[in-house]
Amino acid sequence: MDETNTAGVSGPAGEPPRRSQKALNALFCLVAVAGIGLSVWAVVTQLSDLGARSESRERIEAECGGLVDPDLVLGLNGGTDRVELADRYRIDTARRVSNCVVYRVGGPGTTYGHFALTLTVYPADPNDDERRVVLDDEPFDLRRGGADDITAAADHAVPHPLGDGGLGEYESHMVTARALCADGGRVSSVEASAIAKYADVATPEDRRTLAGLARRAVEKAAEERGCASELPALPAEFRAPVFTLGPADGVGGTCAWYGRLIAAEGRGSLPDRALAAPAGKASAHDACLLALGEDGTRRIWPAYEKTTERPRDLAVVLANAPLWVKTETIVGDGTRGLRTGLQDMTPIRPGTAGNDGFTWWASSVCDGRPALHLMQVSYPYDRILRGRLESLFRAYADDATERRGCTGVVFPGAADFGRS
Repeated sequence: MDETNTAGVSGPAGEPPRRSQKALNALFCLVAVAGIGLSVWAVVTQLSDLGARSESRERIEAECGGLVDPDLVLGLNGGTDRVELADRYRIDTARRVSNCVVYRVGGPGTTYGHFALTLTVYPADPNDDERRVVLDDEPFDLRRGGADDITAAADHAVPHPLGDGGLGEYESHMVTARALCADGGRVSSVEASAIAKYADVATPEDRRTLAGLARRAVEKAAEERGCASELPALPAEFRAPVFTLGPADGVGGTCAWYGRLIAAEGRGSLPDRALAAPAGKASAHDACLLALGEDGTRRIWPAYEKTTERPRDLAVVLANAPLWVKTETIVGDGTRGLRTGLQDMTPIRPGTAGNDGFTWWASSVCDGRPALHLMQVSYPYDRILRGRLESLFRAYADDATERRGCTGVVFPGAADFGRS
């Protein structure tokens, strides 16, 4: 054999072919180069992320008035390094109401809801406040269109107190902290709401983060506005807010008054479902939601149809006009500018009591602060319950005022319960 023709011929025993050796060497070089390239890319990506995070922190710091920790904001909903802020919103402690809105940056040209902070500063003179806050008058998601039992779950959870409620309250996606200012200053209270703007319900960890953000924001804003206030610490426990209504029999918390009422007087046509929250003695905002389920609605509807000239079709009621009652107490500066949701926008002012359409209210003074106690009833449930509306509202208002030690209660007259 011609020894000069050695292409593809093995050398000594155990030695790979020379062509294979060259291929392996080339492969090793490619892998090495690729590895270096990937390492360089990883470094570049990491530096890019660090740069994006630094820019995001600066934007949050500037647009949110320096009131929140940017790293905590970026860590919400699993964390992100890239955010944008809405140009038309900016926190300003000199204004009565201001906010900042943070959007999470996704793929090219896309953003998603992430976080918002709303700051409200109340002047000591209540006549300086020109806000108009309309009552929420629909607790259920009517878009479900009868596919489900519509009163089985509410669209929003009712407020839960932070501790005893002295610091504020929280819901499924929002935490509100409040600083009450000492008398004699230009500001009576400062309120900050930290809001999760993403679609998912906030996790327990995110809810605690939101609470810390709200507390820090209101503390710093109060200091900037010269509001002398001592804020309670955050509670150790954050009970998860729920949306599902449960049986009304034996219900506790903010609906305990209702459980006692139906135990003493019977339920009849009154609601058989309830959504409550823990009852805080110092709560400035709490609520109880009551509703009648499908079976209960079907049971009472024939009798109602006989009493009215223009009854609604039962199928329409079950799908789009659920029967519900909501009671709500607001204490302090949150009572300012409150109006009913009807076309006339009737003011609901501290020191008064009355009725406007489907809303009844009483007022009192709780620890020196004005308070409003409200009851809303859906149509035509207000007509079905006409004979029990007064006792229902009085049971609620008595509980709300006694629990807080309120005085000077002004209650609607009997005639106000015959106007529905």
